[in-house]
Amino acid sequence: MKPDLKYRLPVRSDVAECQYHRPPTPSELRFGHGATHYRTFPLEACCWPGMRIKKQWFVAADDGLRYYR
Repeated sequence: MKPDLKYRLPVRSDVAECQYHRPPTPSELRFGHGATHYRTFPLEACCWPGMRIKKQWFVAADDGLRYYR
């Protein structure tokens, strides 16, 4: 099911990357790395296919963790 993108604004044309964040995992908390983790992604990874509208959250392909806007 495709979400309603009617009122969302597209990413500016000069932007090539966007920053997302995620909470720490339980194993990171056990080792004392309890901060919010920030990461920069290319637009192809975090926008809807064929559009320049960012997703609210998505699962990164390399680590399998959910990142939020």
